[in-house]
Amino acid sequence: MVQSVEVPPPTLELDEPLRLFDNPVRDRFEVWSGDELIGVEGYEITDHGDVILLHTVVMEKFGQQGFGRALVQGVLDDAAARGRRIIPVCTYVRRFISRYPQYQELVAAANAS
Repeated sequence: MVQSVEVPPPTLELDEPLRLFDNPVRDRFEVWSGDELIGVEGYEITDHGDVILLHTVVMEKFGQQGFGRALVQGVLDDAAARGRRIIPVCTYVRRFISRYPQYQELVAAANAS
């Protein structure tokens, strides 16, 4: 069994809670606080339904405060809830999965894509 490592929350408290939205029209997940966009996770869906995670972007004013972590955790939790596998192209997502091994099981086998 893989040991679960707690993902710390962002270090900056916002007035409004974070909300994650899947925006398939723009091929990205978005994390918002109120009406302010915090960050995005670009993706593509393979023919097999796997989610290729391409890039993680956090707006500059929210950088280095844990919002990238919160975004990636939300995206991976969403994939798990939908029964989807992921293909982490984004180096940030790869590092996140290395740091939080409980998400390893979501990574699609190399020959499955």
